[in-house]
Amino acid sequence: MIKRYHIPALAFFLICTSVALLAQKSVYTFPFENSYKLPPMETYINTEEISASYQTYGNIYTTEVVGLSDEPLEQTSSTYISDVKASDAFRFLKFYMEEALVSPGDDYQGSIEMSVIYYHEKYRVNLGTALNILTLGMGTLFGIPFATSVTDVELEANFYNQNKQYVTTHRGVGRGKKWVGLYSLDTRLPHQRALKEALDEVNTSIMTDPLLVPAPQ
Repeated sequence: MIKRYHIPALAFFLICTSVALLAQKSVYTFPFENSYKLPPMETYINTEEISASYQTYGNIYTTEVVGLSDEPLEQTSSTYISDVKASDAFRFLKFYMEEALVSPGDDYQGSIEMSVIYYHEKYRVNLGTALNILTLGMGTLFGIPFATSVTDVELEANFYNQNKQYVTTHRGVGRGKKWVGLYSLDTRLPHQRALKEALDEVNTSIMTDPLLVPAPQ
């Protein structure tokens, strides 16, 4: 009777294992996992700093109109330029603080504010650049990369105590690269790689700070 259950049990195990292996990881999965998390803290993202780093602009327009009761009313509308990389930066920082760094709870023992204080994307020549020149640009049509995109970012995390007094600052830098060609112009992925690398560095710095993490007993 025992042997009859071997095959179904093995099949169930293989199915579960296959599903786990085939499951797609979240883009917010970091190259580290903290065994210890900071106490509950209020988390903030400096959106103005991010906007300045990524050079996104917003404008608010206020006009005065007359309402049904002949009283003047203010009508506000806004326009903005959306930058997907700035949005990615916001989401990565938010996910890191809330899911990987700070313990959940409402008994706040301080606050943390994060921002991207530097962002720069540049292009470098590579072997594909020379090949495209030698082929008078024909190589580009066949998908040969014509440059290497390099994205650099720097993150900053500022910590404050319960009295809103400054405690310490930690920073991390990251870089992402990608070959760029006629059919692969998007540089969102190397930017995400740069964010992850910078978060890895700033996380290591935070987790080794005796002001934030108690020494092991």
